[in-house]
Parts: sequence; structure tokens; C-alpha cells
Amino acid sequence: MNITAVKSIVEHIKSNNSINEYAGQESLTIVRCEVNTSDGITGVGITGRFFASDVSNFINHHISHNLSGKDPLDIELITTLLIKKFNPRQATGIFMSAISALDQALWDIKGKLLNLPISKLIGGARTSVDAYATVGLPGYNNEELIEACVSAIDQGFKGVKILVGFNRTIAEDAERIKNVRRAIGEAQLMIDANCSYTISAAKQLASKISDFDINFFEEPLQCNDLRSLAHLRQSTSIPISSGQMIQSITWFRDALNLGSLDILQPNVAFCGGISAMLRILSLAEVYNIPVIGAGGFEAANLPVMAGHSYGGMLEVHNAHHAIKKRFETHPKFINGQLITSELPGIGFSFIDNLK
Repeated sequence: MNITAVKSIVEHIKSNNSINEYAGQESLTIVRCEVNTSDGITGVGITGRFFASDVSNFINHHISHNLSGKDPLDIELITTLLIKKFNPRQATGIFMSAISALDQALWDIKGKLLNLPISKLIGGARTSVDAYATVGLPGYNNEELIEACVSAIDQGFKGVKILVGFNRTIAEDAERIKNVRRAIGEAQLMIDANCSYTISAAKQLASKISDFDINFFEEPLQCNDLRSLAHLRQSTSIPISSGQMIQSITWFRDALNLGSLDILQPNVAFCGGISAMLRILSLAEVYNIPVIGAGGFEAANLPVMAGHSYGGMLEVHNAHHAIKKRFETHPKFINGQLITSELPGIGFSFIDNLK
């Protein structure tokens, strides 16, 4: 069996105004990658959002030409060859997004060839993973915010995450957090600043909400600076988390070495795919630091989080809701958990194949 074609397209998916106010239409841009083989097996992978057209073009015009005739099961060899040719200095960005999607597709082929779900190939640690919902979008007023969070808990989600730092004062965000905590009772409550705060502002917010039982404060600081994250972590009892769009394994290593984070949040759609995610999980296990999903793409992350014994909870992002309309198969959500697929391969597929 060998690779006969590698293809990619960009899809821009329409959404509602609340999503647009949060991150713009680009938040619903995805890059799909397909790898075809001589045995008629097709593997799929996904990445997205930033520089989507460039990522897709790189897959179509560079990766594709270098993989023709290669054995798709030689995942490590393929990755090594591509890194040597296109990324010898370990830069991030377009290349790593492309590799993330390609790696998923190769694992998908492996699972389909062996007639096993990827979660089983990895180790089959569990058949379901707890899920939390990111529904607290900045476009909501206070009443809409509370309604969205309560609704998510009523649907069975283990907790909710709300966005902070978007054109509101620290006092206003603290009040919103307090109101949500009162509304959802003892359910898990997380906040996410999308790297918007200075360390001073993040400390101020943390001090105002320290009594509200926050499960984690995600991406609090500008530039994801590791030394500043370590300093913030030492100044608050709220767990600090980050990593959803980081594309360097060494960043995660350094975060652990410096004591920058309480929780790691890698995402297979950006970190380098399933192969890289497994390495990051192993690093986290060595340091006894938990891993929790963030950045959406729960369908792609589920096989790893369920298959590896150190996998953790996953995010279901409301900003990605419209993307699900493009899937033919997608993980089921039952009683607060995402259920692993019994289908061979990665466990998700799109309505149509790439032409």
C-alpha cells in the first residue's frame, strides 16, 4: 500500500453574530486534509483558522508532491522527512498546522487498515471523556450569558467556560463570573482570556474571583510568556492553563520545567497531530500535570484523550457549533461525556470527499 494523493481545501462556515463578535468569521474557517492510498483507503484530518489558505496550499503544492508512493503507515518517517525538507529550524505556523492535519489523516488510515478505532490503537484507556462547554461568549449580555451557561449544565455538561478580557473592565468581568457561579451552583466554572491580559491585569481579576471556585484560568497573559505565567501562577490559587494553539513540543517542556502551568492544553489540530499530542501527554504524565482539552476540534482530540491513560476532559466550543454541520459522523454526547467511536480510524468523517 502506498500514498497516491494528498489533498486539502479551506471551508468558511457561516455563523451567528455572537460568534462573530467573539473572534470574527475566521473562527469558523477550517482546513480539511485527505490522504488517499492505493488500497482505496482515505484518511482525513483537520486544522484551521489562522492562515488557512496558506496551510491548504502548502499541503496541496508541497506535501502532496513529497508523499507520492510513500507507505502511509510510516508516520514517523514521513514526519521526519518533511521536517528536514521544510522546517529544519523548528519554526511554527503554516508548516505545523499542515503537519497536524496530515498526521491525523495518516493515523486514520492506520486505524482503517487495522480495522480498529484510533483510541484502541493508542491504548483504549477509556470509552468516553467528560466534556465541558464554552458558551460564555463576550457578545452576550448578563442575562444571555447566564441563560447559556445554565442551559449547558442542564444539557449535562460537566462545566462551562466564559470568555473574559473583551472590551470590559476587570470589575465587569468579575461581576459576570460571580453571577454565573451563583446560577450554576457547584458545577465546574472556567474562564479564558485568550491571551489578552498584562500580568498586572490578570492578577487583579484573579484576586477579585478567588472565592468563586474557578477550575482554571486559561491563556491569561499576552504572548503566552512562560516566565510571566509562572509568576502569575505563584500569585494566585486559581489553576493556570494554556497551550491550545502552541505548535512546539519544547514550549510544553519549558512550561513544565519553569512551573508555568497547572494544566497543559495541547490540541491535535495545531500541536503537530496525534503523534505530537502523545508525546506531550507523556511529558505531562512525567511531571504529574493534568491535561485538559481546549481550542475546540473535540472530534479530533477525543481518540487521543480517550486512548491515552493520562488524557483528560475535553472542550465543546459553542463557536464551533456550525462546523458540525459539515460532518457525516461525529462523536456522540451522552450524559456529559463524549463517546468514542467504534468505527475504524479517527472516528469522524465529512459529508463529502475532496475532489
